[in-house]
Amino acid sequence: MSKRVNHNSTNSKNHNFIDYVNIKQGTLSEPRFSTGNTLPLTCVPFGMNSFSIQTSGKDGGWFYSPLHKHCEGIRLTHQPSPWVRDYGHFVIMPQNGKTFISEDNRSSSFEEISLSPAATELYFKRYSAYLGIAPSERSAVFKVRWDSVSTPRISFIPFDFYTEVNLDEKNRILTGFTNAFGDGTRSDFKFYFYITFDKPIIIEETVITHNSGETENGLCGRGKGCGISIAFNLKEGEELTALLGTSYISVENAKRNLDEVRDRSFEEVKSSAGEKWNFLLSKIKIEDTEERKQTFYSCLYRCFIFPRIFYEFDDSKNTIHYNTKTGEICRGKMFADSGFWDSYRTLYPLLSLIIPEHVGELCEGWLNFYNEQGWLPKWISPGERGIMPGTLVDAVLSDCAQKGILSENQMRTALEGMIKNATEESKSHLSGRVGVKDYLELGYIPSEKYRESVNNSLDAYFCDWCISRLAENLNETELAQKYLERSKGYKTLFDSETGFIRGLCSDGSRKSDFSPFEWGGDYCEGGAWQNGFAVYHDVKGLAELYGGNDAFEKKLDELFSSPPFFKTGTYGCEIHEMTEMANANFGQCAISNQPSMHIPYLYSAIGKIDKTAYWVRKIVNEAFSATVFPGDEDNGSMSAWYVLSVLGFYPLCPASGEYVSGVCNAKKITMTLGSGKTLSIINESSEKNIRISFNEKEIKNFHILHKDLMLGGVLKFYSEVEK
Repeated sequence: MSKRVNHNSTNSKNHNFIDYVNIKQGTLSEPRFSTGNTLPLTCVPFGMNSFSIQTSGKDGGWFYSPLHKHCEGIRLTHQPSPWVRDYGHFVIMPQNGKTFISEDNRSSSFEEISLSPAATELYFKRYSAYLGIAPSERSAVFKVRWDSVSTPRISFIPFDFYTEVNLDEKNRILTGFTNAFGDGTRSDFKFYFYITFDKPIIIEETVITHNSGETENGLCGRGKGCGISIAFNLKEGEELTALLGTSYISVENAKRNLDEVRDRSFEEVKSSAGEKWNFLLSKIKIEDTEERKQTFYSCLYRCFIFPRIFYEFDDSKNTIHYNTKTGEICRGKMFADSGFWDSYRTLYPLLSLIIPEHVGELCEGWLNFYNEQGWLPKWISPGERGIMPGTLVDAVLSDCAQKGILSENQMRTALEGMIKNATEESKSHLSGRVGVKDYLELGYIPSEKYRESVNNSLDAYFCDWCISRLAENLNETELAQKYLERSKGYKTLFDSETGFIRGLCSDGSRKSDFSPFEWGGDYCEGGAWQNGFAVYHDVKGLAELYGGNDAFEKKLDELFSSPPFFKTGTYGCEIHEMTEMANANFGQCAISNQPSMHIPYLYSAIGKIDKTAYWVRKIVNEAFSATVFPGDEDNGSMSAWYVLSVLGFYPLCPASGEYVSGVCNAKKITMTLGSGKTLSIINESSEKNIRISFNEKEIKNFHILHKDLMLGGVLKFYSEVEK
């Protein structure tokens, strides 16, 4: 059983790493163009809830923009992506005088007093009201002050879901739930709240509200979009403290969870949240310019938000969670808001370096999900969404097995679930592999029957390889060999005439009209250039298809030198990923999206580290800043790519137990590893003839073993003097 991350360590108390974090990084986005598609989230690391400013709720998932001058309140949110949308969400807003409910009617100009991971503090100019919120794992503290003689009030505003509110005016407690569910859970899902106030309530001026704009006197209400506006007996300038407890299980559990902040002030909870952030951010200390530090720590902050905890405790301190499929309350840990298609590439490998014990908890949750729902998760928020190709949790579990994070029993459960993905057809489109029956018969997924057949096939080959690796760990030699052979099936898809991996029909034919610049069809969020090099587990074999390393190098050169041209293909319109690739201008390497993330590192994999270093430096310096990403950030995956690329090594093939080298993009880095050891990374490299050494021994093949790094020491990047 893994241990919980000790966020309360005092090692980093003297360092305010959160001062470098810009929580608005990536928020200047809209559906047609993403600089991150993020939100300015205040939360504790991996906390069950986050809090964000809402400036335009009518814009759906894009409910915040740093350009907007009006605020509609502070939103408790669980949204992992604007494309996935929110659940269990509501808005808190201070007002005075008359109650206003609709977004347009209630909005107020505002001033940002402080925005940080540890607290959000705003001043609502229309209402002469200050509002600060500081979070804990499942609870929060609100501090409110009105600089006005008009009746001060707090409006609890749910969205258009069935909601119940009940105000106990004597004890000053608001309880209830909102049925704000998303596609990933049952329609009878409930998010419970328990809120206490420390100042007297004016019953006569407290009203039940409805999102239609109507109000009525009363202390209890129920119905779609039903909320409450609570009036308080306060003097001008007097502060109100509200404590919020939340739960997916019951009001009683929300009350129990409120113990996290009970008898604690706003300042105390804010300070505690700051310490938790500083502890994790201090795991990687970089020496470089202030600008680089701001970008680096803003990205690193994003690596500690998702997946978020989705479990609580009962009265006996046992971990329990809501089962999103059955509605039952189950024992054990659970997490939510993780898209494995995105995060397996970068986020999980990064976390396994610095907080492997937490990654162990995550895997425990994913295996609980399998035991309860029958399939390993693919994209959960909070339950299975089933979006994106592949079953890439396989890579996460196999990677953790190689790194000693899983127990033997966990490995056997993981192997069982992975083999089910590889051999059984799911009755639901949400679970398992696409086209697995045809894959078993043909050795690939036929393009005339399934969308994104190339991506689904390549992911299947890679996941078969992950199964092989895990079977090796369990000494299942015959099984390991079987899936290793299956993993080589990618060669069937290679078209030597065009020089690309392409889709195949059931009869072995290919579509006659082909352009590597055309998006969609057999490819996901890209075309052949972006998706045809996803053979992480056998780069050597892929290079041989092109005629060897030199020919493969020329193909990669062509990829980067080709203009960022695209055809809309089966998408029928210009999707935002196309726009972002054209805007970034790194040739056909669409670093704005996950399928291209590994491409610059393919050079190092064939011994051409200088070219990896050139392109990674260029991307790090030109595509990222403390305000923007080159595309959707996607639950920490884009941020982790940046962090790893600054460190100087990359998990080209998760589950291999090794990294390929790039080049360090800071002056010096000191990492506190999950093993307790220290890794010092020194950068003395120039533009060319890059070499690397680990503990004074040169690494000639540019591959670094995870187990070696975890022993600590000195990783050095330098340039060999030309003779």
